[in-house]
Amino acid sequence: MTDIDRVIQGLDRARKYYSNEDYVTATKRVTYDGYAEFIRLLFEHFQDDYGVPIYEREWEVLVILDACRTDLMDEVADEYSFLEKYRTHNSIGSNSAEWLEKNFVDEYADEMRKTAVVTGNPHTDIYLDENDFAVLDEVWRYAWEDDDELFRPQYLTDRAISVKREHDPERMIVHYMQPHHPFIPHFDGFETELHGKWLNQWRDIRVGHVSKAEKWKQYRDNLHYVLEYVEILLDSIDADPVVISSDHGEAIGEWGIYGHYGIPLRVLREVPWIETVAEDTGEYTPEFERTGVDDPKRDIDDQLEKLGYL
Repeated sequence: MTDIDRVIQGLDRARKYYSNEDYVTATKRVTYDGYAEFIRLLFEHFQDDYGVPIYEREWEVLVILDACRTDLMDEVADEYSFLEKYRTHNSIGSNSAEWLEKNFVDEYADEMRKTAVVTGNPHTDIYLDENDFAVLDEVWRYAWEDDDELFRPQYLTDRAISVKREHDPERMIVHYMQPHHPFIPHFDGFETELHGKWLNQWRDIRVGHVSKAEKWKQYRDNLHYVLEYVEILLDSIDADPVVISSDHGEAIGEWGIYGHYGIPLRVLREVPWIETVAEDTGEYTPEFERTGVDDPKRDIDDQLEKLGYL
């Protein structure tokens, strides 16, 4: 398939996806999807890739806060003592899929076998194999609130604590989905009067359905929300060093892009890299444990759509 064919295919999908919207809004969205694909191809052909694989850096526990921009972390870092040693890192991916695909490769097979991965990111269904890791606990498969279909960080925190205490792996990755939308402190449902289905919230800024300031506040509140659970994690395991970082950033108008694509924009590749330590005080006992089997009704496409990918 040629690059032009890929653009046309993407536009056709967009037309079908937005068919229930008014003509002006649907046209804006379809035009944007075509533009975003053009920018991706432009960077792919004319800019060298960059970024540092996570296994080239030192960490015992790596906490990933999905889609966390550096300037967002700047706004809250001085409110938390464990965020004091603040630096930045060039991620090897511009979205979760690319981050997984490029970090977990044969070159690092030995390190992967020593690593426990506790994750809320559904892309692991596509890119990771449990046989490659000491533990692969895909918490997103079985820990959901049935009433609103949200994946909340307390489940991930409890599972990460249990895995670390029970298995004590040489390395552990804990992949939180926040501050990536949906913004839980402001969540009011996946169905909307405007289009009847969930769409990427950042793109809604571009078409004028929400202000950038309002959405940024929700983004920041979602970071505050997840950091409460990161603090519980740090007080409930023993590890040194612990690194708090992100798989990628978020574009909010840079180069006309909203959200995150496989484009090596600086705002998507530059992420926080914060070194701290964790010490288990023994005061916290995880309440959530994995029971039963994965929910066969938990469709991967449904979860990715709720995150704005489909």
